Amino acid sequence: MLPSNNLTEINYGWVDQPDSRGTFDIIRSSFLTIFLCTWSALHLNVPAPYESYWQRWARKLRWALLTLLGPEFVVAFAAGQRSAAKRVVRELAQQGYGPPRWTLRHSLYANMGGFVLHPPDSKPFPIYGTHLVFLVKEGYLSLPEITTEEIKDKSKANGLAKLVTCLQALWFVVQCLGRVAQDLPVSILELLTVTYAWCTFAIYAQWGYKPLDVEVPTVLEMKTSLAEVLVKAGPPAAKPYERIPLDFVWDGRHSWTLSVQPFFRFRVDPRERPIPRILNDTFPWLDLAWDAIVCVFVLLFFAGIHILGWNLSFPTYVEQKLWRIASVALLGTTAALCLWEVLKGIRRAWRRLSINNEKVTLRNIYYASLMQPDRFDSGLPIYDEEYESQLVSWPQLMLMIPLTILYILARLYTMAEALAALRALPVGSFREVDWTTFMPHF
Repeated sequence: MLPSNNLTEINYGWVDQPDSRGTFDIIRSSFLTIFLCTWSALHLNVPAPYESYWQRWARKLRWALLTLLGPEFVVAFAAGQRSAAKRVVRELAQQGYGPPRWTLRHSLYANMGGFVLHPPDSKPFPIYGTHLVFLVKEGYLSLPEITTEEIKDKSKANGLAKLVTCLQALWFVVQCLGRVAQDLPVSILELLTVTYAWCTFAIYAQWGYKPLDVEVPTVLEMKTSLAEVLVKAGPPAAKPYERIPLDFVWDGRHSWTLSVQPFFRFRVDPRERPIPRILNDTFPWLDLAWDAIVCVFVLLFFAGIHILGWNLSFPTYVEQKLWRIASVALLGTTAALCLWEVLKGIRRAWRRLSINNEKVTLRNIYYASLMQPDRFDSGLPIYDEEYESQLVSWPQLMLMIPLTILYILARLYTMAEALAALRALPVGSFREVDWTTFMPHF
């Protein structure tokens, strides 16, 4: 039996919660947001058919760790995938296959390995959307009859699940802005979490239509033999392929797995050919100026958020100085890497114009860098084999390695300091935002 109330005690009605929080509350909300931003936001490509659950889980864990260490790199990968998907949409639209017959969601599904080609004389292998464009144009295949709803059904998360992640990230940012508006201290950990939230918004902006955790692809049965396709394609198709037999159409560009790892003589997986899955680490290729500008802005803004912690409270003066140095290093290395990519694009365009005896002007460099051969009488080649073979070389690596080491050291310090600073937070850090002050009073 419950004890009876003492009638002499003073009873209260509604009692507000105390306007304070503890260190655990800061850690809990920050870690929850970071987890959603680094795990739930990942949209990896379709795995190989023989891979076990643990192999797939291990791959996602590796990518989650990459997102934790450098979320802006995942933003760049996602931007490259969206740009490639938009390219496929444009090419199929020129053949009369526009929305709703073929949409951006279809292209993202195709480029993630959603379609597996099965010729009568070869084992099945995944193809990119560009390969599908070629096969449809040449009459080897008809455009797959798969609807948007069927692609959505293959995804392990619907729009609501993605919305929950974005809302949690948005709410965290709003809370930090509320603290700034009321002159309440923001911890280093919370500032670091805001950087993850920013990248998550950018990732979902690129991968919003990409299916999540698709495990079973769509098999396309081709009646024409692969040998016949290669013979009709001529000399370009006679060269040894690196990924799949249709590399002469599109080789997927460079990737960390197939371009950088072999250069350092690291083990390369998967080893079998044709490759059983589309790799996740293909280097981004942004062929629209607007896409490139937005991507560079997102990356620089991510690094710039760390600068906002310039005058935050730190346990010691030395830690504050180190944070400032690390913030400047992050912004500087990010800017340098972005500038390097821009210069490489200009050099690639310059070579392409020279090879085709086109006039080298700023306007032509712009169109050539965007891979728009229809702007020129000669028709510029989309692939410069000599130039592409030099993209991974020791002269370039001698420049990239110091920048990479500096970036890693700065990044690791900001992450370590975000946790170390919790040992001595200002008193105001434990006060909650008084949201009623933002409401209009009549």
